[in-house]
Amino acid sequence: MKQNWQKAVLPHVYAILIFLALSFVFCFPVLNGLEIKQSDTVSWQAMSQEARAYKDSTGINPIWTNAMFGGMPTYQIFMAQDNYTYHLHTLLTLGLPKPVNFFFLAMVGFYILLQVMRFRQWVTILGAIAFAFASYTPIIISAGHDTKMFTIAYMAPLLAGILLTYRGRYLIGGIITCITLCLMITSGHYQMVYYMLLLCLFIGIAHLVNAIRQKQVPQYVKATGVLLFFGILSVLPSTVSLWTTTEFSKYTMRGGHSELTPPPGQESDKSAGGLDKGYAFQWSQGPFETLTILSPNLYGGPTQGPLSTSSKTYKAITELGVPPVQAEQIIEGMPRYWGPQPMTDGGIYWGAVIIFLFVLALFTVKSFHKWWILAGCILGVFLAWGDHFAIFNYFIFDHLPLYNKFRAPSQALVLPQLLVPFLACWALNDVVTGAINKDLLLKQLKKTVYIVGGLCLLLLVASFGMMNFSSATDPAKNFYQQFTGGNQQAFDTLLNALIEDRASLMRIDTFRTLVIVLLAAGLIWAFIKQKIQGAQFLVALTIIVALDEMLIDSRYLGKKYYVTPTDYKSAFAPSPVDQAIKQDPDPYYRVFNTVNFMDAMSSYHHRAVGGYSPVKLALYQDLIEHQLSKGNPHVLNMLNAKYVIFANNQPGPQGQPSQQLAYQQNPGALGNAWFVDSLVWAKNADEEMKTLDSLPTDHAAVIDQRFKPVLNGYAPAKDSASHIKLTKYGLNQLDYISANSKPGFAVFSDIYYPAGWNVYIDGKKDEIVRVNYLLRGVKIPAGDHKIEMKFEPRSYYLGNAITRWSSVLMLILLAGAIAIEVRKSAKAAPKV
Repeated sequence: MKQNWQKAVLPHVYAILIFLALSFVFCFPVLNGLEIKQSDTVSWQAMSQEARAYKDSTGINPIWTNAMFGGMPTYQIFMAQDNYTYHLHTLLTLGLPKPVNFFFLAMVGFYILLQVMRFRQWVTILGAIAFAFASYTPIIISAGHDTKMFTIAYMAPLLAGILLTYRGRYLIGGIITCITLCLMITSGHYQMVYYMLLLCLFIGIAHLVNAIRQKQVPQYVKATGVLLFFGILSVLPSTVSLWTTTEFSKYTMRGGHSELTPPPGQESDKSAGGLDKGYAFQWSQGPFETLTILSPNLYGGPTQGPLSTSSKTYKAITELGVPPVQAEQIIEGMPRYWGPQPMTDGGIYWGAVIIFLFVLALFTVKSFHKWWILAGCILGVFLAWGDHFAIFNYFIFDHLPLYNKFRAPSQALVLPQLLVPFLACWALNDVVTGAINKDLLLKQLKKTVYIVGGLCLLLLVASFGMMNFSSATDPAKNFYQQFTGGNQQAFDTLLNALIEDRASLMRIDTFRTLVIVLLAAGLIWAFIKQKIQGAQFLVALTIIVALDEMLIDSRYLGKKYYVTPTDYKSAFAPSPVDQAIKQDPDPYYRVFNTVNFMDAMSSYHHRAVGGYSPVKLALYQDLIEHQLSKGNPHVLNMLNAKYVIFANNQPGPQGQPSQQLAYQQNPGALGNAWFVDSLVWAKNADEEMKTLDSLPTDHAAVIDQRFKPVLNGYAPAKDSASHIKLTKYGLNQLDYISANSKPGFAVFSDIYYPAGWNVYIDGKKDEIVRVNYLLRGVKIPAGDHKIEMKFEPRSYYLGNAITRWSSVLMLILLAGAIAIEVRKSAKAAPKV
């Protein structure tokens, strides 16, 4: 019994130890106390600072923040919730530090998938390494896309659960499906979840066709019913996230609900209830760019990347008279990328061995599974091409439910990133188990060498004059135009040198891939001919895969991406201007940063008029485009922009201009709330926005005529001593006192958001109307009153209750399923 237990468990223990070792080896700087500095994580910490600090100081869960864009829900920034299933995520990642936890979880997840397929042990280890160290992993980790990476890591075990269920293991398959889909949704990157659900549709169709052929439709119906049941259950612990997100999206840029008439020529860019196509398809991968899977530097690599001192560019710069030390600094951040995307952190590379085995699998794997795998790969590639394959993608964008909420279609390559190594490992397993006739296998091996090796050779030939390595939108042109000061000869010299370097980068990577492909083919041939043992063959191939991908990965997540904890914290240090403004004891005012309007760091230190968020309220985006971009002082005043940060250019060393930040107080800022003399009615949103161009917001408010029934002919007035004062500042509640001897109309400098904000006057609920396009307005009776603004979205409070109890139920079901499986295994074990 003991030997059986060891035989069953020890291989998995060894695999986990290998995964831990590789994760720490690649992320070795964490062993020295360093941590990665991720740009998006820094931005998240900045934009969520007010909410996190409020939670720490009060114990209240914040669901609104005033730190950016005048105010918005915290749903996509920081939201405390009672989803207890997240403890499973902590357990699965073993509490490992960043970024070790990402790689470890990705390897474990893919290992589970290949174990479910009953592949040989070293095949499963090789596949896990290949999946986790595909170049997209370090690219998104270095950028700080943590939720995306965790969601991707759970794709493979979700696929394992689905396949187990269709195999007849209904309970354990259903539970694995339920838990992994739950953790994917909990991670919060819904675009990745959406791609995976599309793949699930393909899997379901493929299994239906196979069930009809095999006359096993009842079993298919049962398995599909189990998956649907557990799929619905998996959603419940994320009720609060999904409900609030769905509600919030209707009012954001992604909801496509701007009430303004689009400018002429942009009507076709609008989608029904979604993003504008121009915005959504910005990051569309070029069709030829897909070949970075063979040659990562096909398009130069990252938008800004280093060149060596032996490069043509370095030589050209020094020949123009630039000192060597300065030239070395310049080539550290050259505009290497010349492809169609606005910017990129590097090429998508899945490993030379994996691509070779995938092509081999197309010839050798005979299972019906190959077709849904191949269909998923094609779908991912087609979606990633975005507007470069507009006839397909525009149709999908306009007709596929909810798809028009997502942007950056190049992310769809996560599907082939999952499926290519899956099918590649299938071929490798067939090779090592002898499932394919040797003579036939040798023929298919030769074909694969011709295809993959021939493609590499074509790329090498194309790099000598058949590709121009530049484009109309090449960022190098602007860079060199400024660098040379308009000197055409110098410009041409530098651009030609960079083009040669780009060609060289591509050739080196392509030749490298060709060598690895030939080496892998040679190992497979040697194994078939019995010149090498199976264990030696698999270990050698695993080492090649690991070294190949990890060396490429080091370009995107090498030692230079790590900093000391002290250096990391320094990113949040306040500037002298920040320190000066923060001396103001007023608890609630806003800051208008004219230097970095879209800077998340302003939200770390202040309540900002600007900020950073991919899900801005559509009303606020309209205001940015039509008023704030013009610096309308009346609009800044109504937003209570008490301080303005601007650039104060001063002469620096040697007479060079030196940009320094300065600030000044805005005497016209209207405070948190005020009474107005009159109301101006607008017949629609366009007229309302136009009125703001010259509206004296301290005396008047413009209102869309849809709110006339609410006000019912109300005529506001105020006396000379009338006022409204903020008495308590909170993120979910604002308290005021007002005094006015006449019935008045108050304008609050807070953003209008109808899905949860309520107003109470002396404890009695009243109605908020939208004024000045995006602010709150309230009728205030004559006399002295206490006014409370409370954020009370049902989507959060009821949603969180559903989340709490459904997550408890899921954990109970998981414990029960494990107990049943353990009991079954014990009964099935041979008696000793």
